[in-house]
Amino acid sequence: MKALNLIGLSMEKTEIQKLIDANSDRISYDVNKGKSSVWRYFKTVKIDNMTVAFVKCDRCNSALKWKSRDGTSRLSAHIDFCASKSPQQKITSLAGFSSRVPSVKLPAVVKSELTDVIVHMCATDIRYVFIIIGIFLIFSLYC
Repeated sequence: MKALNLIGLSMEKTEIQKLIDANSDRISYDVNKGKSSVWRYFKTVKIDNMTVAFVKCDRCNSALKWKSRDGTSRLSAHIDFCASKSPQQKITSLAGFSSRVPSVKLPAVVKSELTDVIVHMCATDIRYVFIIIGIFLIFSLYC
């Protein structure tokens, strides 16, 4: 589906989406001053400073075809769809995971007592080893 602006620039939705995803210098956004509350979540798309018939969702970064005569009901439906998806940030490294957790320093006495309790628990029942592995992984991220 091709979008035309007033000057005649023709681009496919996939091309526009690629520019959005790449944060291209060719693309810019304008705030729509419409009355609908959906405009809190959308910006109109400009390519090479020319408005095209697309808007960008600020929640999911998707390009949606839109012209003013279309109204906002489809945009509102898209916002409902975005809200129904649970937003999950992709964690690609342990550093990214641990940076989200405040660093807590435990006193040496607490670490020693924790180690003694864990050793005793493992000596009593080997099933706890799997729990301990998880605890140490979490513990290593905090300290």
